[in-house]
Amino acid sequence: PAGRGAGGGVMSTTGGSGAAVGIPMAAMVVQYASWHVMFWGTTAVGALGTALAWWAVRESPVREPGRFDMTGALGLALGLSCLLLGVSQGGQWGWSSPRILGLFVGSVCVLGLWWAQQLRAARPLVDLKLATSPRVALPHVAALLTGFAFYANSLVTAQLVQAPKATGYGLELSIVATGLVLLPGGVIMLLLSPVSARISAARGARVTLALGTLVIAAGYGIRIINSHSLLVILLGSAVCAMGTAFSYSALPTLILRAVPAGQTASANGVNVLMRTVGQAVSSAAVAAILVHHTSLVGGAPIPTLHGYLLAFAMAGTVALVACVAALVIPADPTLRDTRRASGSSDAPRDEAFEGA
Repeated sequence: PAGRGAGGGVMSTTGGSGAAVGIPMAAMVVQYASWHVMFWGTTAVGALGTALAWWAVRESPVREPGRFDMTGALGLALGLSCLLLGVSQGGQWGWSSPRILGLFVGSVCVLGLWWAQQLRAARPLVDLKLATSPRVALPHVAALLTGFAFYANSLVTAQLVQAPKATGYGLELSIVATGLVLLPGGVIMLLLSPVSARISAARGARVTLALGTLVIAAGYGIRIINSHSLLVILLGSAVCAMGTAFSYSALPTLILRAVPAGQTASANGVNVLMRTVGQAVSSAAVAAILVHHTSLVGGAPIPTLHGYLLAFAMAGTVALVACVAALVIPADPTLRDTRRASGSSDAPRDEAFEGA
């Protein structure tokens, strides 16, 4: 039990590391093979992951009686699919086009019906009463905002370093070189996850989450100061990765301590889902900014440096809002009572055990 928070944090951060490491691997496939190979490759990796999970992951002894809420699962999948498709394609299809408006209206209707169904269901897919409590809802909000801030780093950096040198700021790197620029971020996230777990054990997961989002904002501050030098770009990207490692490691710890054992899978699943929604919204927001701040370079519209700096400022501001959300998360009453009873400065080190 004492290692539960650290284990969950490492698992969460590994997901971000895999995304960061996957970018340069994907770049090599695209450059030396075909983008069609990407789909076959990810299918093979998914099959391998399924086999490894079946072979290596021990079964949980916790069981919830009742049938799986298939209606809730399908409703959530349909509603979110409409939402994310509209967000991701709005820039290309036009935000006021009938298709985009139809997707958004459909998403609102389906998710509204899904919400009502979840409140009536005997065994809902998501316990909405629990999910809307401050100790659970605020980590979900922080996850959405952190996902937004994290993804902007990879997305904007990849475009900026590939921009032509004629822009005055671009480095004109190849696809593979661009992937290598992002690779250190994935390694940093993986290496820092145990450090994040120690901070959570000593100071609490709220502090770790707030610290992580603050570090992300600092990384974007570096990018705003200088986005011409490759070394500074690497530094700013690495600082954002450090903050993401702290944030992603703290989020599942907060969820684990806020919900009953039988609902940890559902609550953590929603938390990861909120990160994904944040990333999709980040992609659309960054695209909207860059599309509206372009100049002709060699006859082609290329985003201006001002547009990139606006994207950095937007992501940094979102990270600061996530920091505020982290700071207002209610403290774990069990931990507070334990610390008060012990009167020891070492009491926070038992946080992971108490939460489990």
